[in-house]
Amino acid sequence: RAYLKIQESLTLYNSYFGVEFPKEGDKCFEAGACPGGWTWVLRELGADVLAVDRAELAPSLMADEHVKFMAHDAFTLKPDEVCKILNCEKLDWLLSDVICYPERLFEWIGTWRQSGRAKNIICTIKMQGAIDWSLIAEFAKIPNSKIVHLNYNKHELTIMIRAGE
Repeated sequence: RAYLKIQESLTLYNSYFGVEFPKEGDKCFEAGACPGGWTWVLRELGADVLAVDRAELAPSLMADEHVKFMAHDAFTLKPDEVCKILNCEKLDWLLSDVICYPERLFEWIGTWRQSGRAKNIICTIKMQGAIDWSLIAEFAKIPNSKIVHLNYNKHELTIMIRAGE
């Protein structure tokens, strides 16, 4: 199911922001990558991926030379560290399907936006219990963003942010 979320997100991202799908040579950081559905989609498009999760990806992705895997808490990696690992000045795509409290995701997105080191951002906002609509309103205030409920989202929303070149 997860790979369907990223496919739908990329299609909507293109329609909202006019940005093409990830392509060969694009640098992507995927937080919460296990078991690898989003990484698989990114690789099918030709992108290089830093996939971070506490558990490993599917064996075929672990063996892919264009996938760098780290068993780590993705939210503790700093933007400079990630860009150094991927040998880039800016990420083309920052993606997260991490199961976390929305407050933590909001803070993490803020860190990346403040760093200026990600061009395109797609993250799943996973609700933990009752929906905090005031926090969702804060997500919605992020410039150049769209919040959607995808067909394959359950108790979650997806935020897409065009952070720029």
